[in-house]
Amino acid sequence: MGQHRTIPSLWQPCGARYVAVYGTLRAGGVNDMARLRPGIARVGLTTLTGTLHDLGWYPGLRLAGTQSVLAEVYPLDDALEQTLDGIEAIWPNDAGEYAKHILRTQVVLDGGGNQTLDVLVYEALPGFVQGTPVIAASDWIAWYAGKSK
Repeated sequence: MGQHRTIPSLWQPCGARYVAVYGTLRAGGVNDMARLRPGIARVGLTTLTGTLHDLGWYPGLRLAGTQSVLAEVYPLDDALEQTLDGIEAIWPNDAGEYAKHILRTQVVLDGGGNQTLDVLVYEALPGFVQGTPVIAASDWIAWYAGKSK
C-alpha cells in the first residue's frame, strides 16, 4: 500500500501592499516585524474594530464587535506575506486559526498626516476563539506586559 500524503496548495499573495498587526508581530512582541525583516520601517498606526481575545501568549482579533484595537501598519511584499502566513498557520498547512482579510482603514502616518490604505489583517476564526476570554484593552502589547507581571 502506498503512503497517503497531503500536498500543500500553491501559495498565492493577497495583493495588499500593507499589513496591519495587532499582537506578537508589533514592535516589542515575540514575533516583532523588525526581527522578521531587519530594517523594515513602520508606515503608521491604525485602529481596527472588533473583539480581541486572549489566546495565552498571543491574541486573536475577530472583526465583529465594537472594540477599538491598536495596530501597526508595515509595508508588505510577497516574501513577507508568505512568512506571515507561516506564523499565522495559514500556509503551507492551514491550522484553522486565522483567515486573511483586506480592510480599507485610516492610517496615521509616522511621517505626518493620514492616509486611507488597504491593509491585510489576520482575523481569528470564530470556532478558534469560542470560549476564550475577551481582552478589554485596545493595546495588546501593553495589556500583555501588565498581565505578565
